Amino acid sequence: MSANKFIICLTSLLLVACVHQPLSVEPPAPSSNEMAVAGEHRTHKAVQPPDVILAAMNRNYNESQNNCLERGSNLPRGHYYCSGVLVRTVNDGNFDPWMSSPNAIAIGATSYAWIRKDVRNTTLFHPAGFVLRNKAEAIADSLPGLETGFICLYPFDAGTGPDQTHQGCGRRALRVAYPQGNERHNNSAYAWGSCEKTGITTVAQWDAHFESVAQNRGRQCSWNVDSQAGWNAMIASHAKYLVHTSIWNEIMLNNPADNGAGLPKYIAAFFYDVSRPGGKLIAQTFQRKLNTAGYVVPILKLNFLAADANRFAYDPADQVVPQ
Repeated sequence: MSANKFIICLTSLLLVACVHQPLSVEPPAPSSNEMAVAGEHRTHKAVQPPDVILAAMNRNYNESQNNCLERGSNLPRGHYYCSGVLVRTVNDGNFDPWMSSPNAIAIGATSYAWIRKDVRNTTLFHPAGFVLRNKAEAIADSLPGLETGFICLYPFDAGTGPDQTHQGCGRRALRVAYPQGNERHNNSAYAWGSCEKTGITTVAQWDAHFESVAQNRGRQCSWNVDSQAGWNAMIASHAKYLVHTSIWNEIMLNNPADNGAGLPKYIAAFFYDVSRPGGKLIAQTFQRKLNTAGYVVPILKLNFLAADANRFAYDPADQVVPQ
């Protein structure tokens, strides 16, 4: 075979091989619009189905359990441990709503409120906020539940500030040492109240003191957050003073070392008060922020005018993160 014929044959074979060789084509890069759409739908798995959370909120709101016992030790704990709905309301801003605010950092503790059908307040400080899952429910559902860091309880909002001693739990005129030792249950290192420290141990004594300061909410004494008698007294006093009945109570929770960065795993839901303007938009922003932090929980409606059994409601249209 001549050299020219050999070259022609070889060239033909290579061309045939190229025809049957599959091409490797790089996929086109997504457009900016496609990336934006993908980002909007990138969510994490919901912690619990919305109907389960809604049922839990209404069940806890209508709970009448006043004898919460710590799981494991069986020691008495405050009502927040197993009943009612523990909430924090907060305005929206350039921060995550579960982080400690500048005022909370100055105090050393953050304010929460506890709502239940036998505490007849009709409003909260801000129109939207979040719910912390109670410990008893968390154990039952194998979910994280916060049980330490709770300090004291006021029957009415006390306007806590840095000028109050003991992380907002001491009366402004009171100067006593923070109790040490005697730690028994899991929250004993934190639980404290100025009422008990000054000899006020009954609802009659609390009422007498409150009347002696002209019902000045800023001069209330606080109950130890794990005193069941203190919780019962709070409920009774809250019902007695009608001029303050619409006002929420106040619970102080110690600021953790991370100033709240670890709280998202304890959040059961966001909510907004249907009677307050702007609440839904704030709750929706909170829901997006929690999704960014890796958790998905629903937004619930809170309606103080609804029947107790339906104090909370769920609307799929309110959700900006798929549930």
